[in-house]
Amino acid sequence: MKIGAFLYRYRSLTPLLLIIILFLFSKPSIVTISIGCFISICGEIIRLISVGYTGLTTRSKNVQSDILVTNGPYGYVRNPIYLGNFFISLGVVISANTLFPWFVILYILLFSIQYFFIIRFEEEFLKERFGEDYMKYIRNVPSFFPKLKAYLEGGLVRPDFKKALKSERTTMLSIILLYIVICAIYFWYHKT
Repeated sequence: MKIGAFLYRYRSLTPLLLIIILFLFSKPSIVTISIGCFISICGEIIRLISVGYTGLTTRSKNVQSDILVTNGPYGYVRNPIYLGNFFISLGVVISANTLFPWFVILYILLFSIQYFFIIRFEEEFLKERFGEDYMKYIRNVPSFFPKLKAYLEGGLVRPDFKKALKSERTTMLSIILLYIVICAIYFWYHKT
């Protein structure tokens, strides 16, 4: 899975071209900024809670895991951080209001392709690392679309939201910066 390894390693850089295009053609409005901001905040809450359970290993450029986390948000979906990422970025795309709805469709398509390979790459590592425990987890917890009933097997990890908040500073600052640019574009086009 060389593609997955590459995309995993550079996952924070791959959207840069898309972001530039997003800003070049954006036509934000108060409505799109409000809706998008709400969606992004929901995505960051999902990320923050998820990082509380997994710890700082999610910031690594190489896949690593000392324990198999199966409780908290991981009891409902195997990739809650990526689900959070999806909503954060979807909110930004909606806020910018770039070539709506085509840019939203392009974003969903590119996100799906990138994370398909990243998730497969991570799963290979986790299968080797945790064997049958991970295979059982895969059989009971969906990859990306959460189920309503929690998976109740496996060890219970206690979340550390203080560390999660510290770990998420970079993500939060990036989101704030994106919204500052979107608001600046809005005010530039609506100055009187």
